[in-house]
Amino acid sequence: MKRNNGLLFAAALGLAALVTQGAHAQQATGEPVKLPFPYVFSGPLIEFGERVWNEGVVPGVEAVNKKGGIKGRPLEFYKVDVRFPETADWITEFRRLCADKSIPVMFGVGPTKSVLAIYEETKNCGIPVFAPSSTGAWPEKDYAGWFYRYQPIAEDVWPILFKEAKEKHGLKKMAITYTLDDDYAVTNLKIAQKVLKDLGIEIVTEQSIRGKDTNLQSQVAAIRNARADGILLLHQPNDMGTMLLQLRERGVTTPVYGDANIGGVDFWKLSNGAAKGGIGYSVYTATDPRPMVQDWVKLWREKTKRPNDGPDGFVTVYFDAVQILAHVLNDSKAMTREEIRNAFNRVKDLDTISGKITWTQPGEVTRSKPILIQVGDNGLLNPWP
Repeated sequence: MKRNNGLLFAAALGLAALVTQGAHAQQATGEPVKLPFPYVFSGPLIEFGERVWNEGVVPGVEAVNKKGGIKGRPLEFYKVDVRFPETADWITEFRRLCADKSIPVMFGVGPTKSVLAIYEETKNCGIPVFAPSSTGAWPEKDYAGWFYRYQPIAEDVWPILFKEAKEKHGLKKMAITYTLDDDYAVTNLKIAQKVLKDLGIEIVTEQSIRGKDTNLQSQVAAIRNARADGILLLHQPNDMGTMLLQLRERGVTTPVYGDANIGGVDFWKLSNGAAKGGIGYSVYTATDPRPMVQDWVKLWREKTKRPNDGPDGFVTVYFDAVQILAHVLNDSKAMTREEIRNAFNRVKDLDTISGKITWTQPGEVTRSKPILIQVGDNGLLNPWP
């Protein structure tokens, strides 16, 4: 996608890309608060990026502006492409954005690989980076002093999830598939190896693929011959769907487990519905009775005209995260990078679609408990066990 420093107006669902104009602008008036939204707007995950924009960010901003926007001003985002899976051009673009002192916060970014790529640049220039959908393990525990993450992560959730699977499903032997050229998948593989070993669950085979591989016959055969009790899929949602579909087409019915990508609609679609029954974790379940959650599910169904489906985990992350960002900006004593970081650090027991969340310093968000999910009909995210 061509780089554009202004607003991009196309939206696949017919929603306006200029996300604060029109009927809702009357609740928030004056000069807009314009912020970049760097995300995946080209390459193999472009459909994923556009869906997050159209189904999560756009309605999220509309909801914020109905409530008065940012200190009474409407909120706007404009698209910036992170060029995933490449990083060199994205680092150059991030440097340009960070040099612009009128930009007080960076929101979005997306894949863990793209987030990790700007670690040194963020540390050097000093800007809060709110990266809601990054789900991979973070190697630098100082988080550059400026990173704030929102998704649950494998090292926190898998010890609980696999213990449940061992106790309730008798899980004893796990087969693992992972994407060899994806830092996120490789890092989560190392976490899985440790967690499964600690729980006494044997890894009977590890099968790797490269991103966008389509013929997985040899990997499927190895998994079938391993006779595992469970299969752990460590891939981006598109590769995950391809892997599961080929497993099921070749008669492998073993239950599958995963991380937050289990809750992605791309996984559901590319598996042709074989994702049903998959177990992982997410930021929410579609059956959570809290009004905040059910209002979101209803809004999403109205916007997409899909009354029998539900928003996936990543769309929900961004709708929720826009509300959280608005809370932080409204709580900030000034629209400066330092004060916005201070406001992030004051977030304590904030009620969100994902439950009550807390940051006291840069890093991972904390929740009272992880949200374990099982994929149901039409890809709905149901609570598990």
